[in-house]
This record gives sequence, structure tokens and C-alpha cells, in this order.
Amino acid sequence: MLKIAFRVDGGSSVGMGHLVRCLALANAFPGQTGIIFITKSESGVNQLLHQHGFEMINIFSGLDYDGEIATVKDIIINEEIDILITDSYQIEQNYLNQMKEVVKLLVTIHDFAPYAFPSDIFINGNIYAQDLEYSSLTGKTRFLLGTKYTLLRDEFSDLPKRRLNKRVRRILVTVGGGDPLNLSSKIIRALKLVNEKITGDNLEEMDNLHVDLVIGPAFNNLTEIIKVTRDMELEIALHFNIHKISNLMLNCDLAVSAGGSTLYELAATGTPALALLQAENQALAAQYFEKAGIIINLGPGDRVKEEELVNSILDLGQNYERRCRMSQQGQLLVDGQGARRCVKKILKNIISSEGKN
Repeated sequence: MLKIAFRVDGGSSVGMGHLVRCLALANAFPGQTGIIFITKSESGVNQLLHQHGFEMINIFSGLDYDGEIATVKDIIINEEIDILITDSYQIEQNYLNQMKEVVKLLVTIHDFAPYAFPSDIFINGNIYAQDLEYSSLTGKTRFLLGTKYTLLRDEFSDLPKRRLNKRVRRILVTVGGGDPLNLSSKIIRALKLVNEKITGDNLEEMDNLHVDLVIGPAFNNLTEIIKVTRDMELEIALHFNIHKISNLMLNCDLAVSAGGSTLYELAATGTPALALLQAENQALAAQYFEKAGIIINLGPGDRVKEEELVNSILDLGQNYERRCRMSQQGQLLVDGQGARRCVKKILKNIISSEGKN
């Protein structure tokens, strides 16, 4: 049996995007493969891996650089791992070089191109990936670049062409696995003002709002969110432990979202969205998405004023033609097949390398 290990972390400080896309890739492998996640212990991470039925090995979060490399190499040797897949900004060239010594195939997932990669396969499924300059340390790295290789869960594949309602009634709020900037509360307060504006001005394009708010596994501000929602005359549903968020996306009329991997999910479902960014590494993708006409990029979420957010939601809600264009462009860009394509490339490579041996 082919054995695969993922070295990836998640949590309130680093977010859950790296873990989520690794889970998408892991679930795309055929059932006869054995998969282990090597990760620092975080309750939200462990819970998510348990829900997906994957074995995990927790490493001590206090390990220094050399200590982590030695620990991970020992795990790979002891578990007889064939393929190591890494997804972390903390893993650099020397780390990968040492991993390559103990596995048959090394796969790296990364959002940028900070150094020459010794990996056998490199995956960057971002919208901007093909515009970066990459180099291979060995001259043999296979680069899988662009939204053809975006790592999304199977629920985002084979979706029908989206048809939007002309009248906006349901709005989805999703800021990712964690909410370090407390954007959920800001968005809810803005939506209360939007709802008051709809009622007061009797807007034909928008109705009294129903809001679906997704609570991620690494949220540490839940008490405040509950307090904010209780104090408002706004129809809100809080969603925990979502197993199929695509249903929420397909049932809403527009979304207010953070950046990161959620933008690709919204594109695949044809959901018009306004984006408030949680981190600097989300900025480049958001710029490309906006240039492609798929989202409205409001920039760093902690700098967006409430009035700007209110006006942006109202403007998009009253522009059906723009929402339709955003929806169509999103589904043209992202088809949800990226994880399947990457698995095919990985398996083809390992079979080819074993044949040569």
C-alpha cells in the first residue's frame, strides 16, 4: 500500500487554509492509499482531521528548526512513508532537501516562489501562479500552476451553471477557519445597517435579509459574535462544523468573505462576493480576482470602515447584471477538478520513478 504523509499546520494564528487544501488533496487519493497528517497539536486541527477519518501524528510545537527536521525524518522512516507533501511557509529549501533524502517522492504546496525547489512536484493553484518566476534546484521539478490545479474539496466539482436570483435575500458571511481580526462582528453590524436601509428606502432589488454566518474551528471570538447577534434585529443563522459549505454558497445571493481559499470556493459555486482580507498573503490573489471581475476587493478587513462596507453591499445587491457577470467569470475560472488533476500527476510520477528503479 502506498503511504503518504502531509506536513501541515493550522490554528488561530496561521489559519486553516493550508490544512483545508491538504485535506482536499488527501481525500482525492484512491482508497487503497494510507495517509498520515504530521501536525503540531491544535484542538481545531485535530478535530477536523478526526472528522475526516485521517490518522495524525502530533509533533511538539516547541521544537526548534533542527529538532523538527529530525523528528519528521524519524516519522517518515518509521512509518515507511513513500510520498511526503508539505504545505507551510515555515518550510524552506534546506528542510525540503533533508526530507528528499528519506522519501521516494517529495511534493510541495506553496503560494509563492521564495527559493529554488528541490521537490519532485510543486503545486500552486492560485490565480496568479503562472505569473511568478520559479526555479528547480534539481532541474527536474514538475510545476503544476494556476486554477487548473486549485485544491478544492470534491463538493466543488461538477457543479451546474449558477443562476442567480434577481432579488437579494440571503447573504453568506464566511471569514475562514479563524477570525483573528474579528471581522465577523464588523460584517454583522454592517448588515444590520444594510437591512435598515433596505426597509427604510423600500429597495426593490433587496429584501429583508437572512444571514448565514459560518463559525470556523479556530474561532476564538465566539462569545463576542453571539453577543453581537443577540443584540440585533437581524435574521441570523450560525453554522458550526459545516460538512458541505457549497450548499450554503449555492443558496445565498451574495457573500461577504475573507480572502484565501474561500475565494476559489465562491468562484466555483458562482457566488458574487465582497472580500475583506485577513492577512497580507491574501492580497495578491484578491487583486487578480478583482481584475478578472469575480469579486469586489475591499482590502485589509481591519481598515475597512463600516460605512464603506454598508455602501459596497448595497451597491452590489442592487446590481443584478454585475452579480451575474461575477458569477459567470468565477465558474469559468475554477472548475473544482484541481485536486483530482494533482493526484493523477502525483501517482503517475511515483509509478514512473518506481519503474525506473
